[in-house]
Amino acid sequence: MTSLHDDLREILASKASELFADYGVACVPDKSAPETGRLLCGLLGFTGDQRGGSVVISATEAAVADSNPVHDGATRAWVAELANQLVGRFKNTLLRHSVEVAMSIPVVLVATQLTPLPQTEREPTRLAVGSGFLTIWLEIDAQPGLVLAEPTAEAAMMGEGEAMLF
Repeated sequence: MTSLHDDLREILASKASELFADYGVACVPDKSAPETGRLLCGLLGFTGDQRGGSVVISATEAAVADSNPVHDGATRAWVAELANQLVGRFKNTLLRHSVEVAMSIPVVLVATQLTPLPQTEREPTRLAVGSGFLTIWLEIDAQPGLVLAEPTAEAAMMGEGEAMLF
């Protein structure tokens, strides 16, 4: 695995922690065994010039419900929104590093076991979220030579949800 893949995985994990923190839920790395039972899964692809990939999250219902600010029990819709917001934050971070991608629409499924066959031999990122768990897989295909540029001072100061115009 290249250092670019490692960097992108770290960015994605940090964005997950920030996302859940914004909803008042603790989100910390957890190397324990994957959760068994009913999992809510969100899949979202992205593409750009000479790059593309996907993010897959699988979460326990508790992790999804704990982060839902409406607490309406709509866990399928909320896992789609979490996947959308997570990849949106990832996209914004990539843009700050001069890498532009476009996102697809999230897809949700319910499973008792999810095991994507990654291109790398790295374990997925596992996080304890509230009273549940979240697992994140990142797949990316990039042309050799893709690097993350240092963000400009303006771009580095941008908060989530703020517009960047070029």
